[in-house]
Amino acid sequence: MRSWLKDRIQKSEVRSQKGETVRVACVALLLALPAVAEDRFYQFVVEQDRLSGAVDFGFLNRPLTPADRLFVRDGHFYRVGRDGKPNTRDDERVRLFGANLCFGGNFPEEADASRIARRLRKLGINVVRLHHMDSSPDREPQEARSLLTTGRYPTLNPVSVARLRALLDAFRAEGIYVNLNLHVGYVFRPSVDGVPAMPEGHSIPIQSKPLHILHPRMIQLQTEYTRRVIEALKLKGDPVLAMVEIDNESSLVEAHQRGNLERAALGEYKAELERQWQAYLRAKYGEGAAAKSPDDYWLFLTDRDRHYLRRMLEAVREAAGALVPVAGTQMGYGGLLNLDSHADLSYQDNHFYIDHYNFPNVRWDARDWRIRDASAVGSGLSAYLNMAAAREAGKPYTVSEFNQNWPNRQAAEIDPTLAAFGAFQDWDSIMHFAYEHGRSWDTRVPSGFNLNGDWTKFPNVGQSAWMFRTGAVRAGKQPVKVPVPLAARLQAAREKRIGNVAAALAATLGYQPEVALAHPVAIEAAERRPVPEAARAKPAMPFRSDTGELTYDREQKVFLLAASQAAGVFGFPGVGRKVTAGAMDVELAAGSRGFVAALVTALDERPLARSRRMLLSLPGYTLGTLPATDPPRRQQLIPYPDTQDWWTLEPEPGSGRPSGNRNGGSPPVWMERVECFVTLRSRLNRLMVYPLDGAGARLKPLEGAVTRSQGSFRIHLQADGQELAPWYELVSP
Repeated sequence: MRSWLKDRIQKSEVRSQKGETVRVACVALLLALPAVAEDRFYQFVVEQDRLSGAVDFGFLNRPLTPADRLFVRDGHFYRVGRDGKPNTRDDERVRLFGANLCFGGNFPEEADASRIARRLRKLGINVVRLHHMDSSPDREPQEARSLLTTGRYPTLNPVSVARLRALLDAFRAEGIYVNLNLHVGYVFRPSVDGVPAMPEGHSIPIQSKPLHILHPRMIQLQTEYTRRVIEALKLKGDPVLAMVEIDNESSLVEAHQRGNLERAALGEYKAELERQWQAYLRAKYGEGAAAKSPDDYWLFLTDRDRHYLRRMLEAVREAAGALVPVAGTQMGYGGLLNLDSHADLSYQDNHFYIDHYNFPNVRWDARDWRIRDASAVGSGLSAYLNMAAAREAGKPYTVSEFNQNWPNRQAAEIDPTLAAFGAFQDWDSIMHFAYEHGRSWDTRVPSGFNLNGDWTKFPNVGQSAWMFRTGAVRAGKQPVKVPVPLAARLQAAREKRIGNVAAALAATLGYQPEVALAHPVAIEAAERRPVPEAARAKPAMPFRSDTGELTYDREQKVFLLAASQAAGVFGFPGVGRKVTAGAMDVELAAGSRGFVAALVTALDERPLARSRRMLLSLPGYTLGTLPATDPPRRQQLIPYPDTQDWWTLEPEPGSGRPSGNRNGGSPPVWMERVECFVTLRSRLNRLMVYPLDGAGARLKPLEGAVTRSQGSFRIHLQADGQELAPWYELVSP
């Protein structure tokens, strides 16, 4: 590592016009090396198909029956119950914790379908979002990487349809619903699909956005696709279908705010946009009238977004029935005007990422990328607060994409903290992006956005699902509802505050985003109600939930969970400083990096103080092995060339590229040790602590690492000489 970095420093100084700055940044990294020396890592891999015991959360699910069909009631998702009718006493509230499948991952071979469903069930997952199924149509149907072939849209691929139907059957047997995505990635082809050609030198934009919302022929073809897909998959009345999402990350309002509408609407598309604009003015003001207000164009685009969503909603209802919940696009892709454009739809959805990849040269270049190595907890939980502010009152709310992608070193925080926060906010579903993008089911190394192979996040996903789904973390007691008048919605559009609803509310209404750390928050389109004082008053720090179960110290960069059956410490408590979270104290040992994601949950439905069987997760970050090294050497997270605050993965020897492959690596996988002392307050007389292997089986119990004092046990974890593991079973013998 040291010799490689010294070589890198010399090369950086030769290339860079800011050579001194780059040299200092790299020297600083060299000085920090003892904290991440090789002996602070251990090799680890999860055996997903053999997972059992304390880490198996499959008990949360049961096979889906007609009584499990979902519908919307009182602003949430409910099961219809045994009588099969909505809005009766038999209804039961449902929360959904899930993951995404993308591209070819939606179409596993039949032999793999059941084992993938079983894997997801063991993680406590009860919904899978079927994403990017319309992208990259197959020339050869047997490739089964898309629902479409290259024939005229929408020509379905029968091989993919059969494979997906088999997967749906496997999901239903394991108690897993699906979220069906419609338009995501398809690019219309004028010569094949009968849509207008672009002017010479131009092409249909990526994913057809936003022309697919604008042009009548494209809309008509999408409604045909909707009916065909639902009918081909035989989803009408099938309880496996939880919800339908019409359009991923796109609206005319969003496109206009970003300048993409004007760049895309050329030729016949520009003429069509103008025709619709003039028709809108005539309908509103009469023949020959001009726009009366500068906001008219925003209202026009909102109207056109609503028209598109209505057409698609009609197709869904016709094919799937009246009960299935339907969403449009995400709140971050329309902002506050989504309250208007989505008025006919069943629920609202959103997306966010912590430390999404940045590509300084070519988009999605797997060997030229960088990250900030940021932390959700360390950055003020701003993304969480933005998600909370975008929830619409009276409708279910889902976050169907979230991640803190590998190789971010703090990524173990994302699932448990979001599960706890989302449960407190009383959201209806959160879905990790993604479980798998292809069919590399048996990969043993981390890559990109995939949970499959990312052992940093894997150890606490089941606990996160359990917390979110069961009410182990309570919903807030004092909801705050924020009325948003049309003037504020239009102001946010004019000021291009589209992706950050919290900032838009702050600028237009004086809303304090931190309110969501104290109370559940929701917004609604309303004209005459004043904004409640509770929405304008910033809570005192450290921020505490009105349930008393969540505490966030922004200055100390620590998020604490203190529920009856769950306790967690996430963030940067520092080394040697004891932090208390309910029944648990955590103190990082000397040599630790200073970050921790420690979570203990009861496995026997008892409060932690009386629980006789618990699961404690303590994952560190993971890296693969640098290819072509003998003996195997762990790959490093290094500064991106000529920068001080961007990071990337050490490239393979001789590659000549700035980054290692973010889409895959070489085994074995190395996990950071997080040596610490955990104190658990308990009424038990004895406590056995078992490290668990990659299948969840008990290893030799920790000897001499557990000491008892009155009312508590102090446990030294991941110390020298121990069996090292990211999860532990705690048992009263």
